[in-house]
Amino acid sequence: MRTNPPRRKAGSVATAAPEPEREHEVNETNIAWTKLTWNPVSGCKELTSGCAFCYAKTLSENKRGTPGFPNGFDLTYRPHKMREPLRIKEPSLIFVNSMSDFFWNEISDDYRHQMVDIMEQCPQHEFQVLTKRPEEMVRFAKLRKLPGNFWAGVTIESQRYVDERLALLKQVDASVRFVSAEPLLTALDFGDLSGVHWVIGGGESGPHLTDAKLRESRGMVDYVKTQPRWVPRADRIEWARSMRDQCTSQGVAFFWKQWGGLFPTSGGNELDGRTWEQFPRLPQALAPAQAML
Repeated sequence: MRTNPPRRKAGSVATAAPEPEREHEVNETNIAWTKLTWNPVSGCKELTSGCAFCYAKTLSENKRGTPGFPNGFDLTYRPHKMREPLRIKEPSLIFVNSMSDFFWNEISDDYRHQMVDIMEQCPQHEFQVLTKRPEEMVRFAKLRKLPGNFWAGVTIESQRYVDERLALLKQVDASVRFVSAEPLLTALDFGDLSGVHWVIGGGESGPHLTDAKLRESRGMVDYVKTQPRWVPRADRIEWARSMRDQCTSQGVAFFWKQWGGLFPTSGGNELDGRTWEQFPRLPQALAPAQAML
C-alpha cells in the first residue's frame, strides 16, 4: 500500500463544473485499439509537429465556453469524472486522457496518484496511458509502483524521437509497454524493440488533408478525384510495411489502425491485403484468439 502524497491545491487551474448525467460515464469511442475513454482531466500544450492538428485541441476549442469544455483546451480538472471506471463492470480496454496527456507537467502528481488509485481498484480493466513526455512518466514511475493493468505508452511520430523516447519507455516498470506511431510522419527504424510489447501505427486524418501540400508533407494517403476515393500513397506504404516487419521479426504485437484521410476510415486499414489488429493481451471478455500475438 502506497503512502498518500501530500495534497496540494491546483492553484489557478480551472475545475470543470459537473456535467449533465449522461456525461458522467466513460465514453465509447471509435478509436480502433481501445473500447472506452476516461477523461478526469482535459487540456494540453503543443509539443511537437505531431501535435499540429490535434483532434483533442480542435474539439475542445470548438466547444470553448460550453458545459463540457468551459475552458477550451486549457488545463481543466474534472474530479466528478474520477470514479467513472468503478461503475463499469464489464472488463474493458480504457484509454486514459484521450483529451490530454497524463504526463503533461502541468497536471499535479497528486491528481495523477488519484487516477492510479482508481486503476488499482479496477483490476478487471486495462488502462492505456499514452504520452509524448516519457521523461515525466519515468519520474512518476519512481514515485510508486504502477499497477499491473497500467499500459505505459509513448508516441513516436518521426525518426527524430525514436532513440530518446524508446529508451525512456524501456525504463518504466510496466507490464505492457507500447508505442503509438500516429500520426506517422516519417519512416521509422526502431532498432531493438526488446521490452516493448505493442506497436500501433496510423496515418493522419482530418479536413486539413484536403490541402494537397499538407497531404504531401504529412499524409499517408492521396485523394483520387476521378474515382473519388482516398488511397494509400505508394511512396509511403513501405513505412507501414517496415514497422510491421520489425514487429513480427521481434515478437511484438502490431496494430495498423488506419491510412487516414478526411476521416480516420477514409483510406481503410488493410496492409498487404489484410488487417493487422494484434494486441499484447486483452481482458478475457474481449480476447478473441485471432487478435492476440
